[in-house]
Amino acid sequence: TDLIKFLPEFDKEKWAAQLQPILNLWKKLNQGTDLINKKLPPFVEKSNSSPPVVLFVTNERHSALKLIQQVHASLSALSKVIRGTALVTPEVQKLAASLLLHQVPDAWSRLWNGPDDPVHYLRSLVAKSLALGSWVEKAESGALLTGGSLDLSELFHPDTFLNALRQQTARNLKCSMDDLKFICSWKASDVRGGTVAVKIEGLQLEGCTFDGIRLTDNQGDSPSVSSVPPCSFAWVKKDAPEPYTENDCISLPIYYSAEREHIVTRLNVPCGGDQDHWIQTGAALFLKNQ
Repeated sequence: TDLIKFLPEFDKEKWAAQLQPILNLWKKLNQGTDLINKKLPPFVEKSNSSPPVVLFVTNERHSALKLIQQVHASLSALSKVIRGTALVTPEVQKLAASLLLHQVPDAWSRLWNGPDDPVHYLRSLVAKSLALGSWVEKAESGALLTGGSLDLSELFHPDTFLNALRQQTARNLKCSMDDLKFICSWKASDVRGGTVAVKIEGLQLEGCTFDGIRLTDNQGDSPSVSSVPPCSFAWVKKDAPEPYTENDCISLPIYYSAEREHIVTRLNVPCGGDQDHWIQTGAALFLKNQ
């Protein structure tokens, strides 16, 4: 009840003027899709029969559809209040308060801590949910890890995907996950020590440029952010050789976004030595915006 004192008064004209655009956007984003009506696949905690990567993709899709449908229910309730066909509830007031301030409602961010701006949040939510449909198809047909490149920005939890890859490799090699190390290379032949290697595309680089062979300094006319050539990831036994020597590479973080708040993992990127120089450029990788 204390919180309700600070919530905005219901002003039908103001709410309609300021909140109708986001309701229209949501409707437009979902046109031609069945996301809001799709039956939720069961969430499976653990399975000895399904490979960890398949289990991850299935559960990621489950979580995406659950979030889509919860967002839809909350925006539908708001729409009914604005149209005058339903009474204002504290939940709708809280939702409106956040959206009027151009903030993502807590009820949404508790389920997925995505972009801070509601418009970007909704666009990203639908884009990732649609992309996950093809991840599920590939996973179920056994083609996910062999059928071309994957883009980690299409996932809500790319770090969990890499951990599932680690579990699957440990299961295949019949070893402990602690016996494995993460490697990457821009030459696919370098990652053959892992039974499961994936090709990753869509990484972005800020602070310098990379051509797949080594880092180079940005020139005056270089874009501040550039695309990185596709790269192969794998988990391999700890005694397997490293694709690049310690002196020839630098460990760069992959952030979820250009805001550089949360790290997905780190990659050893060949730089030709002089690691201090590349640290000073502020070099970092991040997933492209969805």
